[in-house]
Amino acid sequence: MSREILVALAGNPNVGKSTLFNLLTGLRQHVGNWPGKTVERREGLCKHEGRTLRIIDLPGTYSLTAYSEEELIARDFIVKDRPDVVIDVVDASNLERNLYLTLQLLELTDRVVVALNMMDVAASEGVEIDVRRLSEILGVPVVPIVADKGLGVDKLLRAAVAVAEGEIRTRPYKTDFGTHIERQIGELETLLAGEGESLEYPRRWFAVKLLENDPVVVAAAKRLGVGMELLRRLEELRSAEIHHNFEIELVDKRYEQISRIVKEVLRRRKTTLGQELTDRIDRIVTHRIWGLPILFGIYGFVFWATFFLSRPLVDALEVFFTWLGALLVAKNAPAWLVDGVVGGVGTVLTFLPVIAIFFLLYAILEDWGYMARAAFVMDKFMHTVGLHGRAFLCLLCGFGCNVPAIMAARTLADSREKLITVLINPLVPCSVRLGVLAFITSVFFSGVLATAVMLSLVALSLLLVAASALLFRRILLRGEHLPFIMEMPPYRTPTVRNVLLYAWERIKAFVVRAGTLIVVVSVLMWWLMSTGPGGGFFGVGGNIPLEESYAARLGMFFEPLGRLCGFDWRIVVALMFGFLAKELSVATLGVLYGGGEEALRAVLPTVWSPLLAYTFLAVHMIYVPCVATVATMRKETNSWRWTLFGVTYSLVLAFLVGLLIYNAGRLFL
Repeated sequence: MSREILVALAGNPNVGKSTLFNLLTGLRQHVGNWPGKTVERREGLCKHEGRTLRIIDLPGTYSLTAYSEEELIARDFIVKDRPDVVIDVVDASNLERNLYLTLQLLELTDRVVVALNMMDVAASEGVEIDVRRLSEILGVPVVPIVADKGLGVDKLLRAAVAVAEGEIRTRPYKTDFGTHIERQIGELETLLAGEGESLEYPRRWFAVKLLENDPVVVAAAKRLGVGMELLRRLEELRSAEIHHNFEIELVDKRYEQISRIVKEVLRRRKTTLGQELTDRIDRIVTHRIWGLPILFGIYGFVFWATFFLSRPLVDALEVFFTWLGALLVAKNAPAWLVDGVVGGVGTVLTFLPVIAIFFLLYAILEDWGYMARAAFVMDKFMHTVGLHGRAFLCLLCGFGCNVPAIMAARTLADSREKLITVLINPLVPCSVRLGVLAFITSVFFSGVLATAVMLSLVALSLLLVAASALLFRRILLRGEHLPFIMEMPPYRTPTVRNVLLYAWERIKAFVVRAGTLIVVVSVLMWWLMSTGPGGGFFGVGGNIPLEESYAARLGMFFEPLGRLCGFDWRIVVALMFGFLAKELSVATLGVLYGGGEEALRAVLPTVWSPLLAYTFLAVHMIYVPCVATVATMRKETNSWRWTLFGVTYSLVLAFLVGLLIYNAGRLFL
């Protein structure tokens, strides 16, 4: 039986790497996070000619420097896990830019196969590549493919297996940095030779990175036996140079050689009709005036379509779980099973149609190539709060549902930006919260005043999002604000396979990770609501009035704090149950004030003032998101510490805003 072959899939963003990965692994893939990181890790199995290939999809990156978490993950995996072969996916229509990563991979390992992808796009743009000559120059197999059509993929896998098993001997291209720098590299290599096999990195690569002043490599050098001598010599080399910058010169030398390679292997015909059409579309969708309305129009359609198409499915699931609950009650099933477990599972599954349809539409836009344009349109505005354009798209998704919006943050490249976006996203009111706001607003306000109240709440939300982003960027997650690099991929017809697999990954991740926590919290919330002192445990002797439950007692315990915002224990309890699902806050108020939700229209104006109602609306909009959102935050951050920080931050922020609004209002009213 042949051994499993470990394959690393590397490449720049937007080169079709995910398309190739999905084609090779299909449903035999797993999506999680790299250990201790917030960066997505995808791996899967591929069967080919009796062999099993375990494929690791490395984060998309433009280089193997130490500037981002993604770059460190990619190079550390190649060095430490030693894959049998690295498949470098290259965009044939943008060869010059892609070869920068290729040369760096060849410096790091000799087991490389270049997958020259999107050959059809290159041909449509008038690009012709001499594949055989490119392979001769690079010293590794170069295989032309069209991943979204499956063309050339079998040949690519055969080449990868041949390299992994030693049937093809590669002669990786060695970048010549010029006589001057090569002499410095040689001196450092001579010193490193004393480390023997204990040096985990290739000596030449290590020496080059020292000259580049790579912080990770410099730190590793300090731990070597020859570390002190190595760093002393490095300092001598740097101080002896006048008007010389190793980092810049090394980059320039790579690009000089890339330029020579491209001139030898590439021929370009005149601009084609397809390229002209792409340019015309871009002039419209990225226009400084029309770009923003187009973006909001497209996202408005996505939200409308998501909720319009998912509503029948959500209604059907709600009817089913109502029927199932009634059936279990008729069979004398325990209350914890009916209201806790079945209720929790029902909560999970009623989210699925929304998540599935949203991510289907999102995947279509991504595969088509529009999302890069949308990020470009918003980038200038987002820079004012220390984020990039793509972060705005994630925040905008929050107006539909915070769960898929937080999951969408995994498309962000910078780990700090990703974490900030996840933490501030719950401050964006989702459609359910907006529904609750609209209901309470209609009870106390009408006409133009009601519209002004709703707009003021949304404006408050956006103000807090911007202020929180600035706060987190400048105090909690300080660091260099990296330049925004967003390649404009060509417009492509979305492929059904990519779209379905993209949605499937998100649905599976939500059910497996988030679903578990939702069910547990649902059971806990049921127990607090149905049990009290002397009421038994798990419903045995329970079913006591809500006013006598542990939930009510908790509300009374926190009532002194709530009173600072004008809240009695009933409002506190309603906010507590809003944690399970935001719409439950209104249902709980209906139970506590008697008569159900519809009776609230008559009851609330007699017990609440308009000021108290507005304070409740502001707090309800800001405070801790629903359990599904919290579960998703935990999954995406891969950290309970940051998840609890996000929950605590929203609670404290909501309390302070409520305190300010209520007490300031009392001064002026």
